[in-house]
Amino acid sequence: MGCAGGGSGLIYRATTMSEQSNESAPMSEEALREKVAGILSRIRHERDQWDAGVAELKALFDGPQEGAARHVVEEAARRERLELQWKLEEMLEATAPPPPPAAEKKADEPEADAEAEAEAAEEEGEDPSNRVVAPLRPEDLVPIYEDPRGLLIHEHSIDGRWILTQVNPMTGQPQSMELSDPQRAQVKQELAESPYWVDKKPPSPIVG
Repeated sequence: MGCAGGGSGLIYRATTMSEQSNESAPMSEEALREKVAGILSRIRHERDQWDAGVAELKALFDGPQEGAARHVVEEAARRERLELQWKLEEMLEATAPPPPPAAEKKADEPEADAEAEAEAAEEEGEDPSNRVVAPLRPEDLVPIYEDPRGLLIHEHSIDGRWILTQVNPMTGQPQSMELSDPQRAQVKQELAESPYWVDKKPPSPIVG
């Protein structure tokens, strides 16, 4: 009787340890793709579920499978709508591992000089590509799109640049970025039917 009970206990412990081992085992890349696709499919059209979904994807980066999981999420993000894509890219950037310390910087010195020249040109109001860029002052930013859920777009009254502002899900603080011409075209296409364009005026054409 005692031996039988002891054997049963050993079997139970062995089974439990096996289950825990399976749970902690790294997922294959195919399984990761299915997991990521399932999360994105569930939250894609449910904006209020984006934060929870992004947190689930972030959890996949724990453990030895981080590199594979990050690669799968990066690939999937490129296929999403622009706003969700930005949210995923912000999470990827916030969780990116720190770069390895550089042993020698001599080879990078010319690049550093070029960056310093570009920064100086920007401070003087010029673009390194020789495009004249006006200083970014709040009084020159005209709101053209105002989504009360947290997405704003301003147009620079002088040079026509578009500045997009949205809440960073990691910090809860507003974050602004200048849109490139391809991003601007994508925003215009995706938000063409949105009711949140200010005065419902058609956005100005892209110059250049």
